[in-house]
Amino acid sequence: MGNSMDLTVFNELLLNNQFMDISDDLKKFQNQTSSFYYDETNNIRKFWLDKQDFNAPIDKDFILGGVMHFGDAPPIDFDSIKIVLRLQKSVKEIKFRYISKSADFLDCLKEPKVRIFLGWLHQSELYVHYSNINNLYYAIVDIIDDINMKAETIEFIDLMKNELYKLACKNYPEFYKLLLTYNYPNIDLQSIAPFYQEIINFIDRPITELSMELLFLRKILVSAKSQNEMVFLQNNPENTIIEDYHLFYLRPLGLFPTSQHIFDHEYLVEELFSQYDSLLYNNSIFNNYSFVDSKENLLIQISDCVVGLIGKHLNFINNLNHKNIIQLIDSLDSVQRKNLKLFAQLLEKSENISKLLIHSSTSLEHREAEAAILQFALILD
Repeated sequence: MGNSMDLTVFNELLLNNQFMDISDDLKKFQNQTSSFYYDETNNIRKFWLDKQDFNAPIDKDFILGGVMHFGDAPPIDFDSIKIVLRLQKSVKEIKFRYISKSADFLDCLKEPKVRIFLGWLHQSELYVHYSNINNLYYAIVDIIDDINMKAETIEFIDLMKNELYKLACKNYPEFYKLLLTYNYPNIDLQSIAPFYQEIINFIDRPITELSMELLFLRKILVSAKSQNEMVFLQNNPENTIIEDYHLFYLRPLGLFPTSQHIFDHEYLVEELFSQYDSLLYNNSIFNNYSFVDSKENLLIQISDCVVGLIGKHLNFINNLNHKNIIQLIDSLDSVQRKNLKLFAQLLEKSENISKLLIHSSTSLEHREAEAAILQFALILD
């Protein structure tokens, strides 16, 4: 069918890369109508290596998400929401910046409007959904994926990606220079062995005894030096990690093909969508999506507030000293503790419906730290 995109591939990838059976989760969306609303934050449109650093901060994740509901849209009135959130009468569109002007997640948790918004959303018939991409993690995981480890489990490969990410963060300026030196993400055949050796050199620096995880990482990097080809790190656009983000918009269409998907206008993505003669799912035309003006859709506006807060949260996680989680929780004042608990309850509400509603492409360490904080938050007084 000409230049068509088969969305079924996203569903198949999900099923092939899961640690657990998710068939029951998928059935929840197949057996009832549902609608997803989307906004995004930290959308840089193209992610590449510049002379000194990436063109975007490595701690600010790209996030696409918002709210969803089953059945008909719950009755929500724009003016009533403005009153609940104590917004000025002149406000024509609800935006996260009207709820919080704080740059820091913990400061957001001090704000009364954030508490009102979280409480209202938690009591509503809406569920949060989002997908986030950690820029640095996404940029370097192909270093692991290009190593022949067919016999290893998904869990082991995930662990190795986590160790590589930690190594890159610890040695970031030099690691970035290494990427530039080897024309990443295009590694010449004759450069495969020296490229992996230079990563090994980062591991061999510490005087202290290496952890078991780092020893495993070192072992697979040594084996990679003997490879004579790379699948993912060759024949890529020059210096480019992500040419554009439209595949991240296609992903939820393939995961939830019977749902309606309503996106805020993103003209570059719309243009890229239009380059396909058709979108297909199971060989049938797929047209359950639209791009709309957020001013005309209240649930897109609410989605803006959701992804704005999620963005602050994940930026906080990306910069967190993971060894100090308990001390950090103990240092929160009563308002922050109440709001953090509400935030955790909101995410728990979504995950109780389906773990497919939250998707994170980031390191195992960050995922575990986030889970620990949210679990602590749920038991706060």
